[in-house]
Amino acid sequence: MELWDIYDKNGNLTGRTKRKGNPLSKNEYHLAMEAWILNSKAQLLIQRRSEKCEILPGIWAHTTGRMTAGENSLTGCAREIDEELGIKVKKEDIRFIRRIIRDDDTNIIWDVYIIKKDINLADVKLQENEVSKVKWVSIEEIRKMLKTQEFFEYPEIYEIISYIENISFDE
Repeated sequence: MELWDIYDKNGNLTGRTKRKGNPLSKNEYHLAMEAWILNSKAQLLIQRRSEKCEILPGIWAHTTGRMTAGENSLTGCAREIDEELGIKVKKEDIRFIRRIIRDDDTNIIWDVYIIKKDINLADVKLQENEVSKVKWVSIEEIRKMLKTQEFFEYPEIYEIISYIENISFDE
């Protein structure tokens, strides 16, 4: 049984937990993360969600995940990348970009991170229930995939793409 910490709308822990799958009330939020993995060629590692996924099956996206009780999003980011892709990343290599608080029917607080790492796709070990494929793509390719609705689009994605376009691998 997986438990989730409950946060308030300002991102503060409330001290309460809920079982995964139990609905959140209006003023309850759950913490999640999104990882943008960038290589030295300015390409992003994206993954196609498994057709078995309950949410967005078959859609291309970044590595994402929800945090378990007692886990912060930084620790959860490293865990999710390892679980879904079989890739180990150090916490010091994970850089926070921004927080997005969803006041919609999801009530999720998204912490968005960037990881700069060259990964050989042959070393990736997919968690088959979550991920069916991975590939490196340019920002331009992501923009095209957004237009054709092959890549998951959300309101802030263009701001994040813009941010990533303006950083170098060496920063």
